[in-house]
Amino acid sequence: MQRLQDADSDALQPIEVVLTDVDDTLTRHGRLDAATLAAMERLEDGGIHVVPVTGGCAGWCDHIVRAWPVAAVIGESGALRFRKTPGGGLDQCFVRPREQLRDEQRRLLELAGQALAAVPQARLAADQPYRLADVAIDHAQDVVPSLGREAIERLVDTMRKGGASARASSIHVNAWFGEHDKASMAMRVLEQDFGLSIAEQRRRVLFIGDAPNDESLFRNYPASVGVANIAAHLGAMQARPRWLCSASHGEGFVEMAERLLSLPR
Repeated sequence: MQRLQDADSDALQPIEVVLTDVDDTLTRHGRLDAATLAAMERLEDGGIHVVPVTGGCAGWCDHIVRAWPVAAVIGESGALRFRKTPGGGLDQCFVRPREQLRDEQRRLLELAGQALAAVPQARLAADQPYRLADVAIDHAQDVVPSLGREAIERLVDTMRKGGASARASSIHVNAWFGEHDKASMAMRVLEQDFGLSIAEQRRRVLFIGDAPNDESLFRNYPASVGVANIAAHLGAMQARPRWLCSASHGEGFVEMAERLLSLPR
């Protein structure tokens, strides 16, 4: 895998949008450093839009899009997109009608009860009350010590056997009904909100992430970057990033931003 510092400038120069995971890509143990926030602002000021793509809850996405220097945010593993309107309001887009998603979520919570019975050390994520569509089971955020791979796989398998899609991030197992994911909503948002065709997206969009639940985005975008802490997961991944940062977590994001901003535009 090629180091980001050795990446061909011709592949990076056309980038207009950076899609980024949040947990352990922008943050480290849940904390967003000032340098990472400043890097996002420098990208926006430099004409490169930043769009977080996260398994995080709708409540968190509401805060991110209002308070951070981002163009939009995709949350709950692709169930929703929030962006500010020119008038300062909040435009919300959902993969299906919100009422249908809430009905599905009630069924997911019943299924999550079975998963928690199978892995008693796990718990519902603390942000579950602020979710509108999916369910998140905590395996490494507030659960101490964090759960091992076998327990995480048991959680994922239980949700999938109940008919849900389920993927593990660095802190949660996220589960939802339907075929959508981070990549499918990203493609929709880039086309509808940014006017980028699918072909243009492959040239003008970069994705940066840290975990196996980012595989659909690594697969979709030739300009893909992994922060250094993804190294622990690469052996279990089929779709891997094209380039690897020298630094981990938010410092890796800063490294990527500086590489893009060093190129003439």
